[in-house]
Amino acid sequence: MAAAASRVKQQGAAEFVQRMATALEGKQAGVGVGLDMSLLQAGGPKPSTRRTLLLLTSSQRLASDQQRSKQHNSKNSSSMDQLKLQAQGIPLPSSPAYRTFTPTVVALLAAILTLFCVFVEYEEPEASQGQVSQYYKWLIDVEVMIFIGFGFLMTFLRRYGKSAVGLNFFCSCLVMLAAVLLIGAVQQGLGLGATTIKLELPLLIDATFCAGSAMIAFGAVLGKTTPTQLTWLMLGLVPLYALNQHLCFKTLQALDMGGSITIHAFGAYYGLAASLVLSNKRQAFGAYTSANPKNSASYISDLFSIIGTLFLWMFWPSFNGALASIAVTEGASAAADANPHHISQQYFCVANTLLSLLGSCLSTFATSSLLNNGKFDMMHIQNASLAGGVAMGSASSLRLSPGGALAVGIFAGMMSTMGFARLMPALESKIGLGDTCGVHNLHGLPGLLGGLVAGLAAFGQAAGVAPHGNAQLGYQIAAMACTVAVAGLGGALVSALATGRLGIDQFKLARSRRGDQTEAGDSFENDSLPAIDGMALFDDGAFWTEVAIETPQSGPSDATNTGGSRRGGSRHGGSHRTAGGSAHLGFSGKEASARGVNGALASPKRDVAAPASGLYAGGDQV
Repeated sequence: MAAAASRVKQQGAAEFVQRMATALEGKQAGVGVGLDMSLLQAGGPKPSTRRTLLLLTSSQRLASDQQRSKQHNSKNSSSMDQLKLQAQGIPLPSSPAYRTFTPTVVALLAAILTLFCVFVEYEEPEASQGQVSQYYKWLIDVEVMIFIGFGFLMTFLRRYGKSAVGLNFFCSCLVMLAAVLLIGAVQQGLGLGATTIKLELPLLIDATFCAGSAMIAFGAVLGKTTPTQLTWLMLGLVPLYALNQHLCFKTLQALDMGGSITIHAFGAYYGLAASLVLSNKRQAFGAYTSANPKNSASYISDLFSIIGTLFLWMFWPSFNGALASIAVTEGASAAADANPHHISQQYFCVANTLLSLLGSCLSTFATSSLLNNGKFDMMHIQNASLAGGVAMGSASSLRLSPGGALAVGIFAGMMSTMGFARLMPALESKIGLGDTCGVHNLHGLPGLLGGLVAGLAAFGQAAGVAPHGNAQLGYQIAAMACTVAVAGLGGALVSALATGRLGIDQFKLARSRRGDQTEAGDSFENDSLPAIDGMALFDDGAFWTEVAIETPQSGPSDATNTGGSRRGGSRHGGSHRTAGGSAHLGFSGKEASARGVNGALASPKRDVAAPASGLYAGGDQV
């Protein structure tokens, strides 16, 4: 009997240890196997060993329960975040709106490749080398402005730097290819006698100009679109740009060497119209405007942005003078008989533009300091200091006095700074126009000013310089009106087509779901829906790997500007927002103010004291 009892005891011990070894995982499973062997050799579990096994079992069960709880909470949090995104009409990462990017680009590349193979051919060998000597240096300068200057200028958003530079790169390449086809077809009369498009370097410069106009438009909608929507917005600009360029240069014969009208004003008002359609379709309590707490800058992002400003400032004379050169070959008598003004056009472009840029830089610092009680606003410095180059574009090739060129830049810098400080927040408050980069103040208004400057400067020019003589001013105004009309109507139409299937319908659907419960018990009751912000807006996490969307649960992921929204004018004391802060991303205004930087996303109007000393206004913190 004793031997039988011993065998039963030993079998029970073996079965017990076997169950424990099976339950344990990883390293603990290895411990269980080792204990199993020792118990079998010892003839049964000792009391101390049994306590050890029980302790291991409890630890494993506790870790498993914690893991399940963590997954459950994460699922509930993700579910609530997805409801918030849907309420804004923002496509979720699993939405077809994200999966359509690759098929869209592949289809566009196939179409562009086919058209290039059929219609585009290289310039004749005898003319090609002369074009390289004459235009290539200027082409490179313009490309530096587009790919580096505009790209880094738009990195001021603290959560959108990768998209600013990356999508600027992608869209510029796409627009340049489309512009070679469309602008080349219009300029060279494809189908009206010409059967192919000659790939000349001046055409490539024109295509780069078109990309610059598209990037200006991109600045107005920065952070508000998916890559697929942005692709169609930028592509839709190209035929309108080619049409407007033909109307201004061929039909109206406007003076616009540096593109104040056809590049800057066109891109600005195309982007503003597109942004207005986006804002109105998904107004949703300010998520698409400066009220969104992610539409703000950090100390580091502002430094990256000023790098773009410096590149643009240095290369702007090349931008205005790239197509003003005249080929002068050795022994050519035509150069001696040519109009002296035409030979010196490129010199005037460089000198006039540089003087104007110098003036706008100095006046921007002075005006910014005046508006901020002796401090500078980096937003003004990054942008308005470039307004002199925009305003001098149309008249850059004319013989102005040095003092006149400097005066244009001084006035342009003052006007642009005032636009950022006063006009932009007013337009956002009155009509809900969200202008992320402030393109109206840097490109729109200075572009129109440049058209007027060229019309006025035409009165003092030699015969033959202005196509319409003393009547040139009227044609400049007509060209500006044409540009605003084509860009505004076209931008609104393309934006409606590119984004029309998102937004208001889904927003209404979310409103109809008020009271729906998540697994955690959260709901849209008690007026919580108006507090929902667009978490995927102005955030790289929606489109880039290794970047997570910033949520109220995660808190700010970098140094935020606690002085208020970067592009909404709240730094200047005249904010149009509701007193006490804004209930964004699920926080009430009182709660957001109480939490501070470490507790929630930066509120667009948080009661945080500005530094007692320092030059730069707005409370920027490292």
